[in-house]
Amino acid sequence: MGRGRWLGIALALLARQATAQARVDERWPLDSGGSVRIVSPSGSIRVLGWDADSLAVSARLEQRGGGRFSAAGDAHVRKLVVDPAVGSAELEVHVPRGATVWLKSVSARIEVEGVDGTLDLSTQGGSIRVLGTPQDVTAETMDGSVELAGGTARARVKTVSGDILLRGASQDLGASTLSGHIVVRAAGWQRGGTGVQRGKFASVTGDISFDGELGRVGSVELESQSGTVVVRVPATTVADFDVLTIGGAITNHLGDAQPKPGTAGTGQELRFSSGAVGSGAQVTARTFKGAILLERK
Repeated sequence: MGRGRWLGIALALLARQATAQARVDERWPLDSGGSVRIVSPSGSIRVLGWDADSLAVSARLEQRGGGRFSAAGDAHVRKLVVDPAVGSAELEVHVPRGATVWLKSVSARIEVEGVDGTLDLSTQGGSIRVLGTPQDVTAETMDGSVELAGGTARARVKTVSGDILLRGASQDLGASTLSGHIVVRAAGWQRGGTGVQRGKFASVTGDISFDGELGRVGSVELESQSGTVVVRVPATTVADFDVLTIGGAITNHLGDAQPKPGTAGTGQELRFSSGAVGSGAQVTARTFKGAILLERK
């Protein structure tokens, strides 16, 4: 074997060593309602709530070119940063259940479980998954999917092409996407009511599906330019329905009321109540070209 080939093998081995993983295990005091800010460009980030007034980090870092992990702050606020030069990083962060968590990434997968405080989560290409009953959630990603499972007092979710799955109950729930699909499975009890008490869901080309319970006097709005909108609720639901499509069709399996031609001469519209008018929830559905389907659950 020639000297040049031996040199190539040696350089490859050195490169592999240069990207060896480093381990981080740190712990600091943190107030039960403290704030944690996390910045990590890629890899995975898992945040877990626990019954301790402390913050703990366990991480594996793929060290490239001298990048490092840093932490600064006190028992009220602490910031954790993974240098972009590190490459991929796998973080597991334990925080007090009532903590506020702010998290930003480029492509990392984000998972949060058991945190009851406020969550502000952002990643460009990674997915976001939240399990539990946080007080307030903001979740944004461009290409990744978002799943909220459990229940929230308030949640706002936004994607460009990623799908959105919302499971559980919420006082105030909102989601929007350009081309992703939105699926809402509303069930359970959350801070004073069942299902979704107030919801607003919008897409441009993606389909929207609402399946489940409405708050007794709640309101839900669904709007899409060209996606299909499906509303599936229990037969016992009492609500006023206001449905309109400019160029699509409306199908109603919730009662005898049938759509009529739109007032502008195109599309269809349908207004009816499944109980005494004004005594229940309000459901509003709008599309430009997409179909609208109302079904019993």
